[in-house]
Amino acid sequence: MRPLTWAFWWVLGGAVLFSTTLFFCLRPSTPSEPWIANLDKLQHAFAFFVLSFWSLALVERRAYLRVTLVMVAVGAGIEVAQGLMPFGRSAEWADLMADLVGVVLALLASLIVRESWFARVETWLRRS
Repeated sequence: MRPLTWAFWWVLGGAVLFSTTLFFCLRPSTPSEPWIANLDKLQHAFAFFVLSFWSLALVERRAYLRVTLVMVAVGAGIEVAQGLMPFGRSAEWADLMADLVGVVLALLASLIVRESWFARVETWLRRS
């Protein structure tokens, strides 16, 4: 893990994001018609981008591959859980692919940024 002043709060925020994502992915489905075609795929990609970008900011670059693999495994686990649930949820390969897109985009963004954005925020707050 990166040496961050407010590491506890960053980890806690990540846990809240992760829990919220799990809740929305595993709650009983609602019979609403999306107003945008494939809106749920965009939601999956966005959620996994945020979770992955957040998680990657917590760790050193040498752990990026592990974090990326864990996030893909989380996406697969959610799809398996949805397939096993009797609440109108279904497992979809397209959802897993959307998760993968979000994870890969977060990895690319983290590689481009090179420094933890948490460290940047902490530096900015110390100057204020």
